[in-house]
Amino acid sequence: MDRYLNFSLRLGAALAAGLAVGYTRERLNRPAGLRTHSLISVGAALITILSIYYFGRDGGDPGRVAAQIVSGIGFLGAGTIIKTGFSVKGLTTAATLWVSAALGMTFGTGEYFIGTLVTILSIIVVVLLRQIEEFIGKKGVKKCVILSEDTSEFIKKLNKWIESLEISINKMEFVREDGLLKTIIVFTCEEDYHKAQLNIQKISKQEEFRGIDFI
Repeated sequence: MDRYLNFSLRLGAALAAGLAVGYTRERLNRPAGLRTHSLISVGAALITILSIYYFGRDGGDPGRVAAQIVSGIGFLGAGTIIKTGFSVKGLTTAATLWVSAALGMTFGTGEYFIGTLVTILSIIVVVLLRQIEEFIGKKGVKKCVILSEDTSEFIKKLNKWIESLEISINKMEFVREDGLLKTIIVFTCEEDYHKAQLNIQKISKQEEFRGIDFI
């Protein structure tokens, strides 16, 4: 097979894999979607091809340049991780970026079978396992909804209240409606849920507080 045709097939396969994984993130409106995953996968494939066929010539180590993809993608992935209060978001997106780079490297070496298999497995993990997580979460999730005035001061008080309870929470989301702030707190366990129920006096006495509902 002509070398450049071979390269084109590898890059095309890497692009397809990046598009497939990126599509799953695009549907969820995540910060890294089709374009980001595709570019990462194609770029990783290109660097791998260059490492094997060009940088590795004349006794050079073809793995040195390609190895930098593994460490370099970590910086890009870290940029998608956001910590808001007690909630951390973007870990799955960072992981899919890392996998897209690995897929690009795989197709860059010409391993079509392994690359295709991992692409399929990645989509299964991102799509199917997410639905399983949601199903499990809906059956066992414990949360409370706090209604208040939409002020940064109340959010600070809310964070201090959670810290004073010495509990851990799964995530905390903010929804703004008609000038009011709806804070949704998802607890990691039933014990922390009950502890919050028994200690609402401090937060309920704040002047911005408008109500609380434990679900």
